[in-house]
Amino acid sequence: MSPAKPILALLAASLTTAHAAKWFEEMKIGPAWSNTFEDSYQGQKRVAALKGILAGLGDGKSNALFDTETLRLVSAYMGYVNWGGTPWTGQHGQLVSLQDDSAIFKTASGPGWADASGSFDDKRQIPGFGNLSHASFNGYFRSGNVIVFDYNVLGSRVLETSSIADGTVTRSLQIESRKSNLTGLVADEAKPFSIAADGLSAKSEDGLNVSLKGAGKLAADPKNPNRLLVSVTKGSDKALIQLAFSRSGEAKPAAAPDFAALLKGGAPLWPEKIETEGKTSTDKDTPYATDIVTLPTENPWKSNLRFGGFDFIDEDSAALSSWNGDVWVVKGLKGDWKKLTWQRIASGLFETLGLKVVKGNIYVNGRDQITQLIDLNGDGETDQFKVFNRDVLISPNFHEFAFDLQTDKQGNFYFAKASPVRGGGRGFDRILPHHGIVAKISPDGKKFEVASSGLRAPGGVGIGPNGEISTGENEGTWEPACKINFVRASDAPVFFGCEPSKHDVKTPYTEPLCFMPMDVDNSGGSQAWVTPEAKIGLNAGEMLHLSYGQSSIFRVLPQKVGDKLQAGVSKLPIKLQSSAMRARFHSDGSMYVLGFRGWQTNAATECAFQRVRYTGAALPNPDKFEATKTGVRLHFAQKLDPELANDPTSYAVQRWNYVRSEQYGSGEFSVDQPDAAAEKQAAEKESKGVKKRDDVKVSSAKLLPDGKTIELVLEGMKPSMSLKVGYDLEDDKAGVIKGEVYSTVYATP
Repeated sequence: MSPAKPILALLAASLTTAHAAKWFEEMKIGPAWSNTFEDSYQGQKRVAALKGILAGLGDGKSNALFDTETLRLVSAYMGYVNWGGTPWTGQHGQLVSLQDDSAIFKTASGPGWADASGSFDDKRQIPGFGNLSHASFNGYFRSGNVIVFDYNVLGSRVLETSSIADGTVTRSLQIESRKSNLTGLVADEAKPFSIAADGLSAKSEDGLNVSLKGAGKLAADPKNPNRLLVSVTKGSDKALIQLAFSRSGEAKPAAAPDFAALLKGGAPLWPEKIETEGKTSTDKDTPYATDIVTLPTENPWKSNLRFGGFDFIDEDSAALSSWNGDVWVVKGLKGDWKKLTWQRIASGLFETLGLKVVKGNIYVNGRDQITQLIDLNGDGETDQFKVFNRDVLISPNFHEFAFDLQTDKQGNFYFAKASPVRGGGRGFDRILPHHGIVAKISPDGKKFEVASSGLRAPGGVGIGPNGEISTGENEGTWEPACKINFVRASDAPVFFGCEPSKHDVKTPYTEPLCFMPMDVDNSGGSQAWVTPEAKIGLNAGEMLHLSYGQSSIFRVLPQKVGDKLQAGVSKLPIKLQSSAMRARFHSDGSMYVLGFRGWQTNAATECAFQRVRYTGAALPNPDKFEATKTGVRLHFAQKLDPELANDPTSYAVQRWNYVRSEQYGSGEFSVDQPDAAAEKQAAEKESKGVKKRDDVKVSSAKLLPDGKTIELVLEGMKPSMSLKVGYDLEDDKAGVIKGEVYSTVYATP
C-alpha cells in the first residue's frame, strides 16, 4: 500500500465498536468516489451532486465533494458519509449522504462558473440536470492519493486540486490561457461577506475566513452579499490561484502543487497482485463443461467483487468492472489455467455495469459517463480517468442503472439505460429524456443519440454482426412479461413499449422477438452473437439470450414471416455458479460468462466469472423453430428416433396471451376462449394472479425424411403471445433429447 492512508478507507479508524462493521464500511474505495450524494444546505436536505466525486483531502478524515455537471466544489468537511444506496446497503430510495455537520464551507446548487455574460443562472435545457453549455468536465488524474480535476470553462482548461492542513482547506487551480474573464463561485453563507480592500481576503459574518493567493480578486456577488466570488482576468499566461478556507482563524494557503508532476501518475495504491487457481471442469458426459475463473474475493482492500462488465484485453487477459466501482485485470487465461493473476487497476467509479476494450484501451460505463482508463506510468493502475462521453442525463432514482457497453463494426458504442422505477417496482419517478433508452455514441465520443426508447429495466444490450440492437426487458409497468427486444440497425430508433419513456421516438410500439414467463426469465441480461471462431456447438451468427434472474443461457430461434420477426427460446444445458449477465467469446472458441447477485435472482453465489466449453455431446435443443399454418416445426442437429418423434404424446403444448397496459405485469389469458371482460379489467387492475393457459392438442407428429425435422400439427393453430412446446425424445443413438421451446407467434406463413 502507499504510505499515505487511503482517504476513503471508510473511516475504519473512526468507526465505533458499537456494531460489527458491515462490508461497505470496511471496503477501501480509494481517494475518489463517484456517486450521487445528498447533504443539507442551510437547514434543508438536498441532492448535493447528481454526478459527484468525493475526493479525500489528504489527512485521512476530511473530504471535498465536486459536482462534475456544474463544475463547482460543493463542500469541504471533516468526516465521511452516512450509508445508503442500493449497491451498498440495498436500500431503495435512500442516498449516500455527507457527514458534513461541521463543514468548512458549502456552495449553493447551480453552476460553479459564470457564463460569458457573467451570469450564474442555470440555463441548462432542464435546470438541475446535465452539462453546462459554457463549461465541461474532462475527467480527473490520480497521483497517489491526490486527485486533480480537469475541466474547461469558456474555452480555458482548469486543473484543480484541494488539500487540508491544520483545519485550513486549500483549493488550488491552474487556469491556462483565457480568452475571456472568468468568474468562479467560492462559497455561499447564510450571512454577508466583508471583503478586504485589496480583494485578497474575505470574512463572512458566519465566521468563514477566505484568503486568495496568486492571480485574481475576491468579491461579493452584486446580487447576493452572502455569496463570495473570485474573478480572473483574461490572458495568455497560466494563472495559478489558491483559495484558503478556515473557520478556526486565519486562512493560510498550502504550498502550491506541482501540476505538471501530478499529471504524470504517482505511487500505486494497490501494488499487491493476487494469485488464484482456475478450476477446470472434468465433465464429459454433458454438452457443456463450465470452468471457474476463481475470483480474488480475499483481498487487502476488502473490495466487494460483484462484477457486471468484462471484455478481453488479449488472449491471456481480461478486464472486469464491478457494481461497486472497481476495475480489475486478470491474467493467465491462456494455457493451463494453473495460475491466474489479478490486479486492481481502478476504483471509485459510479456503478460500472459495462466494460469494453477497444484497441487495447479500456472503457467503462457507469451511471455518470463512459470513462477511458489510462495508465500513465506503466504500473498497471489507472492514473487518468478520461471522459469519453457524459451526455447521459441522470436523476437520483435508485433504479436507473446504466447497463452494459458494446460496440458495432463501425466503432459506435451502445449501452442500455433503465427507467426510474419507484421503490416497490410500480410506476416511475420523474422521467428525463435519457431514461429507458439504448444510447448510441459515436466512435470519437462526441455524438450521443437515442437508438431506441421505451425501456423499463433492460439488464443489458446486444449488438449483432450487422449492427442489430437487442435488449432484455423485465416484467413491470407497461411490460406484461419479460421479453427480448430487437431492432435492425436500419430501422432504429424504435419504441419498445414502456410509454412513459417513449420520448420523441415517433414509431409505433415495436413488439419483442419473444415473451417469456417469469419461471423462464424473470430478469433479462445481455444478448450475445456466436462468433465465427466460437466452438460451442452452435452456428456462427446465432443469438444467445442471458437470464440474470434464472442464471440461464437461451438459444434464440428466430423466424421471419413476411416483414415480421418472431422467435422461440430454448434453454441450453449450461450450469452456472451465479447469474448470467454478460457473455463474450474468447479467441480459443470458448465462451466466458459473467454474473453477480444484486437484486432478485436464483444465483447460487454472489459473483462468478466462468468459461464454458463444448464437449462435443449432442445438444437437446433444436437449432430451428418455425411456426407453420397448421402447427410448428422443430429441427435438430442430430437424427432422431422415429418411434418417439412420430408419437404425439411425446409433446406437450400450451398457449396464452398477455395484456399490455400501465399495470405491473400481466396475467395469462386464454387464446382459444378469450375473456374480453377479464382482459379489460387487467388493463385497469393488476392481473398477475390470472393463469388461463390453453392446453393444445397435438393432432399429429411426423418425422420428415431428413430424420432431423419434426412437424407437429396443432389443433386450431393461431397466433399467440406465448406458445410453449415441450418435447421428450431420443436421438438415433438412444440419447435423451428433452426440453422446451417458449415462443411468440405473431404470424404464420
